[in-house]
Amino acid sequence: MSELCLWFQDHCRVDVPIILYIGWCSARGVHVDHQLLTQVEQTVDVWQRDVVAPLRGLRRELKRDSKGIAQETVSAFREELKSLELEAEHLELNALATLSSDETVAAVPVSDQKRLIESGLGQYLGRLKCDINAQTKEKITGFVACLSAEKTASG
Repeated sequence: MSELCLWFQDHCRVDVPIILYIGWCSARGVHVDHQLLTQVEQTVDVWQRDVVAPLRGLRRELKRDSKGIAQETVSAFREELKSLELEAEHLELNALATLSSDETVAAVPVSDQKRLIESGLGQYLGRLKCDINAQTKEKITGFVACLSAEKTASG
């Protein structure tokens, strides 16, 4: 799952917490439509731009160029940045969870969950102007399968 999330992040410029949120909503039977995506983006865009993205950018830059400090030394610092980046994304997920926390959770058949995930993810990728080519479709299928497998495994 993490490899798929990173692929979408690198190739489509997705905000990973948003695609995880789409999966969470879909598992609860909540349709992620244009209106909800707009609300989602308004809720987290500033956090993503001003907190998460700079942490990620610095971590990735230091992987390419240690700025004159021994790479071994910088490596430990990069790990700390990674932890901070993941914590920032966790805070973002918590903020997103409040958007539909009052939605009724219904037993949703797996086939409907898959359809909802594909629809929500497709809308989000469309907003980002991500090229939905054969490789992207394959990654969407993999993402849906991972979420469905996790749902099945967890109950």
